[in-house]
Amino acid sequence: MSVAAPPGETRPFDTRPAGELVGRPDLTEAQLLQAIAERLAFENRTGPEPAVVIEAARLGKRKALTFLRQLVLPPPRVRLEMPVQPILREHLAAGAEGTH
Repeated sequence: MSVAAPPGETRPFDTRPAGELVGRPDLTEAQLLQAIAERLAFENRTGPEPAVVIEAARLGKRKALTFLRQLVLPPPRVRLEMPVQPILREHLAAGAEGTH
């Protein structure tokens, strides 16, 4: 998933919003920081700081990315995008006659 940088060369810093690191662009950085802090407290860990975990994930560190995938995240608050699907059979008459 992450590509190692050649010796002497630094990796580009990931500037995506923090929520996109976990596949949830609706989450703010504060919400992600809270989820990380809760997970660290649940595991009785004293470090690292939640902001350090996000920074390490942005740098492509595998341990940080794995840790983020294991977080319990709040439910989505944005409206789910779903395609409009007709519920009547009239739409079938025009294109797919005889398939039923």
